[in-house]
Amino acid sequence: MSQANIQSEIDGLRETLALEKEYLLAGRARETLTLTEAKLSAMNSLETAFGSFEPGSVPLAYRTDMAEVVTMAKENAVHFEAIQNGLRRAIERVESQHANAYVGSYTQTGGKVAFTEVTGHFLKKA
Repeated sequence: MSQANIQSEIDGLRETLALEKEYLLAGRARETLTLTEAKLSAMNSLETAFGSFEPGSVPLAYRTDMAEVVTMAKENAVHFEAIQNGLRRAIERVESQHANAYVGSYTQTGGKVAFTEVTGHFLKKA
């Protein structure tokens, strides 16, 4: 792979990661799925060009660019984790509200009559 092609792959990966960050910060995490193929393709091409991603195998000319790509990817991973934690907390809150919710009625004297496991004495029509 030529130097121009390698630089083009790095630049494309950098643009993809920037777009991914934009999606994440806008709360559009689902749209990041569309970027997966582009990221994997670029990573495969670069791995083929460098032989591996070990620090010693990346040529000096590209180490700064690759370090920037790694930094961007790590930042995006933090954003993904924040979204994941936020969703997990929202689900926990909804579940706990549902579990603690009182569902029932009141008697004429103001006493509570819970509807939990109440089937009633209604006749069902076939």
